[in-house]
Amino acid sequence: MKIKSEPVENKKYAKQIEQADEFLVNNNFQGSILIAQKNKIIFAKGYGISDIKDNSNPQNSINTVYEIGSITKQITAAAIMQLIEKNKISLDTTIDTYFPEFEDGKNITVQMLLTMRSGLYDYINAASEFFPKKVAKEIERKQYNNQPVDNEIVLKYLNQAPMLTTPDSTFFYCNTDYFLLAKILEKVSGLTYEQYIQKNILEPCGMTNTNCKFQQTTSKGYDNYNHYYSFPENYALGCGNINSTVLDLFKWNTQLPKGKIIKKKSFKKIISQNYYSYGLIKVSDSIFHAGNTNVFNSYNIYNHKTKTSIIILINRPIYNQNSAQIAEKIKTIFNFQI
Repeated sequence: MKIKSEPVENKKYAKQIEQADEFLVNNNFQGSILIAQKNKIIFAKGYGISDIKDNSNPQNSINTVYEIGSITKQITAAAIMQLIEKNKISLDTTIDTYFPEFEDGKNITVQMLLTMRSGLYDYINAASEFFPKKVAKEIERKQYNNQPVDNEIVLKYLNQAPMLTTPDSTFFYCNTDYFLLAKILEKVSGLTYEQYIQKNILEPCGMTNTNCKFQQTTSKGYDNYNHYYSFPENYALGCGNINSTVLDLFKWNTQLPKGKIIKKKSFKKIISQNYYSYGLIKVSDSIFHAGNTNVFNSYNIYNHKTKTSIIILINRPIYNQNSAQIAEKIKTIFNFQI
């Protein structure tokens, strides 16, 4: 799919584009936006500075790379579905198969991880519950100082961590589930997560500006103390470690339903139930997810019936500018049923 790299505008929507542009400028929007309908770009543009500490003042563009946080999860889920299609794993496989020392693993299936019904504590959002409190505090300190943590620290404490609830008893948003899926992906494929995603997702989709590398973005965000920091390298593996652009996520939106990445029957399965399913939140005919890392936040929604996309990536913390709220306003301006 060839897409122009310069800002894109569609004359048919000139009035709405003018209104959207005015709204974004007036609200000091700092990031990139892409709007598409019938899989054709209506409007795509970057706003603000990509790094406020760079004296050359580089501007955000539609090719600027941001941390996309939890939007990563839908890519991880698609990778797992590829392995299922090849009969390398099963939705009903219990995860003690891959983590034999994890006692509760015999009660948790791959399906429960994909739909966030494992009953596990979230090691990122509830670190002091998952890890011993001293360990959680040390991870927080290292994170703020951009220092590495042990790549295996989640698995190291997995068996010691208490269960939040009985497996498959309720939905609970949990990064641990997708970290474990990424580890399963590595064990089954024999590749690192990065290698597998590059070969089987990014290259087939033509997502040439997307990567899984620590702090490999062309933008930087800062907190209220002008401090830039990310999740430690590999710490958010499979649940929040991918960096991308609005153009590449548009490619992802258009390719996922086509049967090129996963079979069409697999796509139908992942959108077969409302709310959380396989790395996506589904409401009616729309699938979406937000992402929030320390100093970036993102939002990607796609209606697979009307083929409408709204993608917003921001290099500011969510408490300064909320991508989901901006998407809602854009939706209203264009009067999209999405």
